[in-house]
Amino acid sequence: MQIQLFNTAVLHVILNRSSMLFRIFGVCLIFQMFTLDLFADWKLGKPESGKKISLEIDGKNRTYWKLSSKQATKIIVNGPGELKVITRLQLAKGELEGIYSFISWRDGKDRELIARATSVSKISFNPENTGLAIGESRTILYDIPPGKHAFKFKVPENQKEKVYVRFLLNDRSNEDETYIAYLPRKFPQEVKVVIKEKEYIYYRSNSNTSIELEVIGPTTIKCISRLEFNHTMHGEKPYRVQVKEGHKPILTTPHTATISGTASLTDRTDTVLSKGSILFIDVPKGKHTYRISTPDHGLDVLFRFYLPQSDLGNRLDNDNGIYKAALFNNWQNKSFE
Repeated sequence: MQIQLFNTAVLHVILNRSSMLFRIFGVCLIFQMFTLDLFADWKLGKPESGKKISLEIDGKNRTYWKLSSKQATKIIVNGPGELKVITRLQLAKGELEGIYSFISWRDGKDRELIARATSVSKISFNPENTGLAIGESRTILYDIPPGKHAFKFKVPENQKEKVYVRFLLNDRSNEDETYIAYLPRKFPQEVKVVIKEKEYIYYRSNSNTSIELEVIGPTTIKCISRLEFNHTMHGEKPYRVQVKEGHKPILTTPHTATISGTASLTDRTDTVLSKGSILFIDVPKGKHTYRISTPDHGLDVLFRFYLPQSDLGNRLDNDNGIYKAALFNNWQNKSFE
């Protein structure tokens, strides 16, 4: 991917409230930006197997497939590109929220159990059974390497909850989107990481401490995580990243860490870092506070976060006129070695 660097910019914005704009007092937005290749139009992906159903989402019919515990739903894709997997839980009568999981793997390997939490959607229902509620969508993005690949999805054998899935595909485009580093609201510890002779700010967390982000959606948080390897850890090491809203986990994703040959810490020499693993967090409309950490005891994980520059102006409809901009003094390139 092509990387375009921009000079550090200092932005002072004072807007007039009387002209229906916001007043931003003494806010200085300092950031360095980088450009990533993103993806253009999404197209519906059609799996080779699975029961096809239609859900009504905000007045529009959308095609989904029901996941089974016996036969995996298989979709063949061609890369490079990206696969967007949208899942929804069918809630039991009277339920307002629920937790579900599904298993995914690519090309017969990298089997992952992914857990999601959801709450009832006010704009979604199953036309075949309007008495049962449908949960809000949860989205996961999979990178598709060059060539032909098979992705499979199923629910665990002991899971009774019904899960519906929708696949969207696209190819890599030449359209660029600017991302900037996003400063957490609270964090336990800030550390400096050197990657290919450039220094970046990351935030250390473990099972006892979490990093808190405050975001106004709709948007997508790009999260890069790196596991710290100590002298007792060798080869590949599994770890998990968990996202909570309040005290409720809404996303838990598994990752496999391998030691990086280009990233190192400046504050300690008794550990080495893994290659960066990318996670996208789908943020619905409104103000949200997320706590991010690893649920795995005895592990330290470093995090760094990004938001699309185009979403920094998101605000609530009932905003009181004060919009806080964060201070960004580091940029991250596309190299996650």
